[in-house]
Amino acid sequence: MSHGSGGGHGGGGDERWLVSYADFITLLMVLFVVLYSMSQVDVARYRQLADGLRAAFDGNDPNMVDPEINLGGLGDDEAPAPIIVSGIPNVPAQSTEIAGQLTDLLSMSDLGSMVSDQNNIEGVLISVSERLLFVQGTAELQPDAYPVLDTVVEMINAIDNEVRVIGYTDDSPPQDPRYLTNWELSVGRALTIVTYLQAKGVAPERLIAMGRGEYAPLFNNDTPDHRTLNSRAEIIIVYPMASEILNLNVFEATDQDPTDSETNENPPQGETP
Repeated sequence: MSHGSGGGHGGGGDERWLVSYADFITLLMVLFVVLYSMSQVDVARYRQLADGLRAAFDGNDPNMVDPEINLGGLGDDEAPAPIIVSGIPNVPAQSTEIAGQLTDLLSMSDLGSMVSDQNNIEGVLISVSERLLFVQGTAELQPDAYPVLDTVVEMINAIDNEVRVIGYTDDSPPQDPRYLTNWELSVGRALTIVTYLQAKGVAPERLIAMGRGEYAPLFNNDTPDHRTLNSRAEIIIVYPMASEILNLNVFEATDQDPTDSETNENPPQGETP
């Protein structure tokens, strides 16, 4: 009896591999189904996805995703259509052209690392080292600064963009006794440049002067070259943007009158809130 029971138990154990084999076959079939479905491009569903994304971001903005999008993204004779996202302004073509012209002029000036420019979503940023602009530790312009500033004036007088000037310093104390801190020195440098731009014909209502002191360095102040690069001035030719895009008004977002909350939180005496 004991021998018969043992043999029956052993025979059942030999068939356990069927369970694992069945699981393996099932997973393999699922894999091939997924691969097959991924190889089929459904244009109608792709358009539905585009409409869904558009509705998710802004239900009333028809320019979120081009509704004419097709399998290749383009028609036979169509140029690529940009995807427009609400809240992110397009870079004006005129400003892009100005950025290219300025880059060419600065490249021909052979100023090396003392002047750099870059084009970003805010505008065209020109960074000029202290070594080229100012007497060290002061806000006094030196002779080499005038040709660079005159190049900038030539560019910005041809357009109506706002111009923002930001002064920076390294962590060394000011050498001009008129400036007690690097905050004051950085603002003084921005004002010096703004005054020169205004004297050259730039409308004062277009100009903004700012100072960041020593608190926005490009590098650690650990070598003379790094200190020179940190002590700089930036001139930003700001792209024109719609005021409703730049003005992020908290009260418009909440659409709530501040006096309403006071009324709700403090009901008249004798009444139950």
